[in-house]
Amino acid sequence: MPAMRRLTPTSPGQLRLPLGGEVTEPGGSVPAVPPAATPPTDSAPLVGEPSRVELDPLTARISDLTPPFLAFSAAIDRSAYTLDALRLDLSLLVRFLGDRVAAELSLDDLRRYVAWLGRERQNDSRSLRRKVASVKAFFSYLRESGFRSDDPAEALIYPTLEPHVPEVLEVDEETRLIAAAERPLWRALLVVLLDTGLKRDEVLALHPSDISLDPEKPSRGYLAVRATDQARRLRPRTLRLTARAAAELGNLLGASDARIFAFSVRAVNFIVETCAQRAGLRKRGTVSPQMLRDTYALREVRWRVAVEAERRLNGGSTNDLAALRQRHDAEVCDLLGLTPGETNDPIARYRVLCLDA
Repeated sequence: MPAMRRLTPTSPGQLRLPLGGEVTEPGGSVPAVPPAATPPTDSAPLVGEPSRVELDPLTARISDLTPPFLAFSAAIDRSAYTLDALRLDLSLLVRFLGDRVAAELSLDDLRRYVAWLGRERQNDSRSLRRKVASVKAFFSYLRESGFRSDDPAEALIYPTLEPHVPEVLEVDEETRLIAAAERPLWRALLVVLLDTGLKRDEVLALHPSDISLDPEKPSRGYLAVRATDQARRLRPRTLRLTARAAAELGNLLGASDARIFAFSVRAVNFIVETCAQRAGLRKRGTVSPQMLRDTYALREVRWRVAVEAERRLNGGSTNDLAALRQRHDAEVCDLLGLTPGETNDPIARYRVLCLDA
């Protein structure tokens, strides 16, 4: 539980709030800000000390804590537009969640709020980023002021402003690419890249012990990612094998105890590019291992977006849809070995290619 302690009025230099830049949207006038609130204390104010509003961290609601937060923001020279934006953004938070006790709000509550802003209020990425910044600033203030012992908004992700749209292969192009691989080892490499979404370095590090096959039921086969060839970053994970990937790998296992794909980085690039040329693929960029990884990722995102669209048509609530989307994005991140950061949404670049996203 948050500690109940007495705090002197917060000085501008005490906190570092994650509110970047000024808000460019026009706003109205800013009313006078009230004195900063502090948790309750049995001590009487010192002589000459300004009066304070006493709030209990266990019961203080969002609306109770908004005025002292705005007072602090004004003290660190936030502009009138920014103060208006903060006030508006927190009022929207109350509108969605209700005027709840601030100490009880969770990261899931904040994620649902952001999803609601995008889905129901049709906020674009720029507006969403500003509102996320407002929430982060508010909860940072609450933690530093003793109204919370943690900061759930720390893990809240800023929506990507302009997600890079990846170039991928369509199903017929995948088929042509694989057919253009005349050598079994080349064909197996292409299939593994397309059906597992592994990074190039992860493919090069594959060892026979990383593969588990079930001849009677190929769908039970899996691949364990345990190492990379050169890259330092690795997220260990286990991936299910498709029937064709299991078949291709099955043809290679037993021939050697060394790496399955004993190629150099340049050789992998050469194989993918050469097969693409033979298949007559015409893309804006070079057909590369990364393009095959993006193809796999988009395939995984597309069927999940279809599930979300069906749930929406069947009357799914905003909260349910937000939770489903969040779970789907986490699943794809796990498959790709990605970890969402505070400032990036790695799945957004694939969702923009889905018509129902």
